[in-house]
Amino acid sequence: MSCRTAWFVFALVASLLAGCSKSNSVQVISAVYGSGGNFADVSDRVGELVRQPSGFQAQPSWLNTDPAPGWNKTLVIVYEAKGRRHILTAGEGDWVNAKLLLETAR
Repeated sequence: MSCRTAWFVFALVASLLAGCSKSNSVQVISAVYGSGGNFADVSDRVGELVRQPSGFQAQPSWLNTDPAPGWNKTLVIVYEAKGRRHILTAGEGDWVNAKLLLETAR
């Protein structure tokens, strides 16, 4: 595992383990998008997109970055909903929206 990949994994785990609020809304804590050792921090962009009623696709054109051109990428979102922190993983091309995040928050 590269140092860069280890840093992203550490940041995601730290975000997940941090304190939570009791709100029923969705708050994006952090999000990374990429493949292998090439990930980009897309937290701000995902935070904007998840508020859109139609949602968005996990792909470079929506996220405004392509950290691993020519490779299938994964979007990993750490978010807070229903008073707890959760992780959602979406493959390239998968649709994501606030409703999905709330439904998968168990």
